Amino acid sequence: MSKRLPIAKMLTFGLLPSCIKKFCYRIQGNKIGHHVKLRAGAIIQSTKVFSIGDDTEIGLFTSVTGNEIRIGKRCKLRSAVVVNANKIAIGNDVTISETAIIRAGHLSPESEIVIDDLVHVFPHATIDSSRCVHLAEECAVGPGCSVFTHGSYKNILDGYPVSYGDVSIGRRVELTYNVFVAPGVSIGDDTIVAYGSFVNKDLPAGVLAAGLPAVVKRTKDQFAPEPSLEEKKAILNGIVSEFKEYASFVGIDAAENSIQIQENGVVIIDGLYRFDVFNHSCDKPVGMLAEECRRFFSRYGIRFKIKE
Repeated sequence: MSKRLPIAKMLTFGLLPSCIKKFCYRIQGNKIGHHVKLRAGAIIQSTKVFSIGDDTEIGLFTSVTGNEIRIGKRCKLRSAVVVNANKIAIGNDVTISETAIIRAGHLSPESEIVIDDLVHVFPHATIDSSRCVHLAEECAVGPGCSVFTHGSYKNILDGYPVSYGDVSIGRRVELTYNVFVAPGVSIGDDTIVAYGSFVNKDLPAGVLAAGLPAVVKRTKDQFAPEPSLEEKKAILNGIVSEFKEYASFVGIDAAENSIQIQENGVVIIDGLYRFDVFNHSCDKPVGMLAEECRRFFSRYGIRFKIKE
């Protein structure tokens, strides 16, 4: 498996229409779901059979290279993204934004990237997968962030340190902007790491950390106390009211009673599609209004696991 960007293949096979590329991949035994889009220049290179779930889109001149590759449903790997590791496992509803780079600088059998559902890797992020990097459900790797599993350049025989270590980023963790995560670090669930921080030691769950190196500044109860049930209902009503205005603004047809809120925090679209806001789950959106509603909730950090 080559570590380099497969320019020649991207400019030849990659420029074929999506339907032809999918046909070629399928006759090789690969599993390509329904409504998958492989944009111009997009290619998948795998030494074993790979799979791509329904409604996933691989953007312009994006390459995914590995020995074992699995990409889930409704993923968006946008333009000029590079993913290169021995093992690649991407869950459902994952977004990897433009120019993000996930690659093994030092490729080995331990090279692995595991991305759980609803993760967002933002533009210009760099993730080194020389060892295993696990991005847990709903976490975010912000613009310009760097996650490294190796620290080596200078000669070890001259006394310089060389380090390798897996990295684990917990559920709903937010690496804000320009955060650097060093090899061997684990970050607990619901932790936020502030702009420009250097994380060289494990961080516990539910804290705000900042600094060079990063240290705990506050706990979640101190910087983000959870609202009461009544406060949550009021917030939800406000979001739905704002969404109705947004729908009208962008020209989406929304009848007077097409969006309803129940007491248990369930939003019903067109009398059919349920968004269980408090439990973060929803039916598979069908139609523009339901899909735009799901996207709109993400503006407020509310993301849904779609019931299959």
